[in-house]
Amino acid sequence: MIRVSPRPPAVAALLAAAAWIGLGPASAWAEAFIWIDDSGVTHITDDPSGVPAGARTPEEGIGDLWSSPIGDEPVSGASLSESEARTDRLIRGAVDDLRRGETARASVALDSVLRESPGQAVAHWYLALLDRQRGRYESARAHLEAFLAAAGDDLEPWRQSARRRLAALDDEARVANPAGGRATGPWQDLSNAHFQVHYDPALGEASPNYAQTVLRYLEEARSTVSSRLGAVPDESMGVVFYGKAAYLEANRHRFSFQTVGFFDGRIHVVSAAHPAGELRALLFHEYTHAVFREQTGGDRPYWLNEGLAETSERVSLRRTGLTRSEQRALRDAIDTERWIPLRRLAPSFSGLDDEGARVAYLESAAAAMWISGQTDRAQRAKLLVMLGTGIDADRVFSALIGLDTDGIDRAVRESILAEFPSEAVTAAPHPASATPREAAP
Repeated sequence: MIRVSPRPPAVAALLAAAAWIGLGPASAWAEAFIWIDDSGVTHITDDPSGVPAGARTPEEGIGDLWSSPIGDEPVSGASLSESEARTDRLIRGAVDDLRRGETARASVALDSVLRESPGQAVAHWYLALLDRQRGRYESARAHLEAFLAAAGDDLEPWRQSARRRLAALDDEARVANPAGGRATGPWQDLSNAHFQVHYDPALGEASPNYAQTVLRYLEEARSTVSSRLGAVPDESMGVVFYGKAAYLEANRHRFSFQTVGFFDGRIHVVSAAHPAGELRALLFHEYTHAVFREQTGGDRPYWLNEGLAETSERVSLRRTGLTRSEQRALRDAIDTERWIPLRRLAPSFSGLDDEGARVAYLESAAAAMWISGQTDRAQRAKLLVMLGTGIDADRVFSALIGLDTDGIDRAVRESILAEFPSEAVTAAPHPASATPREAAP
């Protein structure tokens, strides 16, 4: 048996999954306990007085609970048939991919499991989680229903959660539906010392504790971003939360590509009816934009602004660095001359289509991570302050890092190429990457 921790960290790439089990928002794992008794029955509780000595914690046990719901240890591959062992390996690999943020790879693996074993309950569960996170509510519903049809009594706590999640999907579909996603009442308000929250009444109808949950996420964002960038806003910040339908109605005209949030003096974000880890990550992202604007007086260099925000989002999910798939996408962008020079991205991301925006965000994240690796918290705080005085960005970068924008661009591309040392370069770097002070179209 494994010791109990009164404050276990969340499993890295399963924050949304943790929240979806029915224990409330992802941060509620700090008060949740999971254990398996001697009969092989799984128990979940948020009452520490009811936890026996040696209970599993979420971090230590959630993967094993899915891979091997009966017993204290994972089932050995030696005791499985060849087909069962292969399925077990695929599911374990998919869970590892989820921990690393490789959701596309995990989806492919889980889909392959279901092609061979349509009644595999665990695969249906994880695909339901992924689809719900992506806003594919009907597909999530189908997977949950398939899970309920296939799961045995040993998964009864998860069956109970699946029933609750099915009911919650009705709320999610309603706030995302342009025809039914708008509540008739006035928008609601709640504030504390640091934030003024204004939210879609459809969200409050679905989740009575909605405002308190999002305020907690915002405070976590404030604390974490301060520790990374060395700054917080001087004044209380406004934050507007929309259901998807309300967001599209109000803001679809603002951007040439799809968005789920922006900052214009207030943070504006799309929210699920039942907020969880994905909203927390989004708030970390947008809060970073707010700090950047207050410190610099604007949004430029835009790639640095977006890159720092992307990095904060990943920190909220306990992820470090780019995934292998993301590195591969950037390598392909270099090889096919789709790499967008950082100097081109400095004024804005305007005019980019969805594919171009994806490349731009990845490049920006890679560049911000590279800069973070070259600086400490005090230097990053100084960088923002210097940008705010109106000093040219190239002079700021040169003073603190020793490279201007083009030099940083080259360094980031070189770091991406170094991740694939066995591959020959099939195309020269984009010629525009060396063009000084290219203006945005």
